[in-house]
Amino acid sequence: MKIALVKQEVYQDLYVCPSSEKEAASILFSSMGRVGPIGLMAELGADFYIVKEEMNRETQIYKKVIPHIAPYLHLLKTETLDKIPGQEFKQPGSPYPNGKFAIPCRDINWGQYDVVLSINVSLPTEVVRNYPETLFGYMIGEANMATGSVHFGYDITLNQMARGIVAEKCGIVDFPYTFVSQHTLENLMQGYLKRPSHRQGIFMEINSTTERPVTKAPAHFQPLIDAGYEIILHQQRIFDNLQHIFDAKYFVKMGGRAIRGNSVAEAISLGALAIMNRDEVIHHELIIDECNVKTMDEMVRLIHQLENDPKLYQELKEKQGAVLKQLFFEAPIQSLRNCLEDKRRNGGPQPYTWLNKLSDRLCFLKYNPFK
Repeated sequence: MKIALVKQEVYQDLYVCPSSEKEAASILFSSMGRVGPIGLMAELGADFYIVKEEMNRETQIYKKVIPHIAPYLHLLKTETLDKIPGQEFKQPGSPYPNGKFAIPCRDINWGQYDVVLSINVSLPTEVVRNYPETLFGYMIGEANMATGSVHFGYDITLNQMARGIVAEKCGIVDFPYTFVSQHTLENLMQGYLKRPSHRQGIFMEINSTTERPVTKAPAHFQPLIDAGYEIILHQQRIFDNLQHIFDAKYFVKMGGRAIRGNSVAEAISLGALAIMNRDEVIHHELIIDECNVKTMDEMVRLIHQLENDPKLYQELKEKQGAVLKQLFFEAPIQSLRNCLEDKRRNGGPQPYTWLNKLSDRLCFLKYNPFK
């Protein structure tokens, strides 16, 4: 499959680079924050585009995805993320704004792709409907809105879940925000740094604390410190952060707010063993039974055991990596293949009637960006 990933110039995350950039590591390190679906480029050779903001109703829904920064997102056309009010502590990976690399979506022949995946709704309905052989999907970037059914004339909606459910036809598709395979990030880092991982220390997942940026481990991590373990803290720039996790032996979370688990997927793909309470993770499937701990005392005991049993450590890493590969890579890709086949077998997209248009309006009625 030939795939394209698309975001608008007003999106506050992911990569900031020209569409001519084909090096997956360079694309990844240009991110404003998160890793995102870098596996599309690293493993599948997908193209990445930043497109100019369109003024259609459907392409404006981004304004209600994160309401508190919505009034400032237009600044991303000319400024980097750290220049947006409230985001000053961020350290985006690229020195350039989205707008530097944005191109009009109508200048691109989307028919050259089998699958086009959009973060939020980057492409207007009228554009999507012009390419009946291409499978179009959207993923709402933050709030997972509009996942109950497909809207805006697209074929699939990506719900950010990763449960191993394989879609057989167009509609709702399990597809995680962090789309990576077992060794995707480890291979990228090793190739870029030209060395293997040090595999030392314990990286603390950022949401174990409320401090931003993180400057110290919270008090409840003291038992690990007292046991002589190095606690590695979150870094603001994506390259620095990924390098720290790549060199860590363990990736842990304890306390703090519950998380979706994209950071867990990243850590596993970087080669660290993730240990935490799976009840605090939406992507709880990634926390295998052996790494599911409920208290700090349990975590200390498990890490002691693994430090004294390197074979067990490696076995658990392989088991956890296999889960990631199946749920975060193989199942989502098979879903895309099935949906593409379904669309083409049925002779193109489903009819887009006045009922569909009404449903689209009702879908975001309470998020109406035109109020």
